[in-house]
Amino acid sequence: KSDILVQEYVKFGSLDTYLKKNKNVINILWKLEVAKQLALAMHFLEDKGLVHGNVCAKNILLIREEDRKSGNLPFIKLSDPGISITVLPRDILLERIPWVPPECIENPKQLSLATDKWSFGTTLWEICSGGDKPLSALDSSRKLQFYEDRHQLPAPNWTELANLINNCMDYEPDFRPSFRAIIRDLNSLFTPDYELLTESDMLPNMRVGALGFSGAFEDRDPTQFEERHLKFLQQLGKGNFGSVEMCRYDPLQDNTGEVVAVKKLQHSTEEHLRDFEREIEILKSLQHDNIVKYKGVCYSAGRRNLRLIMEYLPYGSLRDYLQKHKERLDHKKLLLYASQICKGMEYLGTKRYVHRDLATRNILVENENRVKIGDFGLTKVLPQDKEYYKVKEPGESPIFWYAPESLTESKFSVASDVWSFGVVLYELFTYIDKSKSP
Repeated sequence: KSDILVQEYVKFGSLDTYLKKNKNVINILWKLEVAKQLALAMHFLEDKGLVHGNVCAKNILLIREEDRKSGNLPFIKLSDPGISITVLPRDILLERIPWVPPECIENPKQLSLATDKWSFGTTLWEICSGGDKPLSALDSSRKLQFYEDRHQLPAPNWTELANLINNCMDYEPDFRPSFRAIIRDLNSLFTPDYELLTESDMLPNMRVGALGFSGAFEDRDPTQFEERHLKFLQQLGKGNFGSVEMCRYDPLQDNTGEVVAVKKLQHSTEEHLRDFEREIEILKSLQHDNIVKYKGVCYSAGRRNLRLIMEYLPYGSLRDYLQKHKERLDHKKLLLYASQICKGMEYLGTKRYVHRDLATRNILVENENRVKIGDFGLTKVLPQDKEYYKVKEPGESPIFWYAPESLTESKFSVASDVWSFGVVLYELFTYIDKSKSP
């Protein structure tokens, strides 16, 4: 049986999403108030000798919105930290730079009260920038380099605020201020002087600091999708090893996000995961009008589950489309589809890939004038010294589409894909009529 943690429902969601969604209406006072409430929560934990270990805007929940008419201020709560950084794999720790402090990258067992002070500094930077993610455009090795060179995040123009962030993010853990001192510094910012400031004074100045890290503060890597923003809409297909779902990727939580197709494994054995990673790498390397577009990947917390994100093609598989729209599809249209499949397969051949599963069920329809090849789960790369590939591992095979040499000798090549294409032509021109199946 699995244990389930039940928490209160929070209407306005996580702070980072809210900040991005309301970037143009949130003012300096709002940001200072939220930062102060977070500092008070952290002071409470510090007083009890408790370490949170994962302070970030994503883990802050907005319970109440500001209501300027009634004078109600925004109200936030700190959420649970999730899996402790002391047990997370190193690659995830590196991804979490600059929220995880330098000493914990070196040795995660150094988790301490000082850890939360560093993370608070990063989170304060997030709040100031309106929900932007610092260093999100850098890969793990460059993030590590950022720490090794002892860089600081670009500071806001507001000197006192910049000093507070830098003090929290001191590379010497012992020099970081207590949360009592942080609250005092935040309170001192609530002076008549702040009314003379403009919003831009709170925004980090991207022209200074982080020298040599150009591009570090651009948007996140567009091929990395966050699990929490994927909203399930419906199942598109299910096989023995995986399933494909239609989801909306909705980072602003307002139902305006893009609809995508998400493939995930049913059973994550090491072997299946390895094959899935290979499939992802293959699709990632392909750019052709008649091949389904790769959009990215999504890892669950702790990287236990991997998902492949692809473009969503609204008309489903060519097999189903042929049966449903038989009356509308004349031979001219079928020849157009055949030609497009040919072009996609020719492109695959130039990359030395053998698809091994070409069938109308794996061709997807974008619109009535374009089809695309999908499902590269069985695809293999031809060795440089041979024009065929011998499959050693047994597995379920689509034998009715296989060439004779594939069935008798487990040999696959561009020529065996041509055989499968012949079967696809037969499927096309019989409109998948079972009575005409050989």
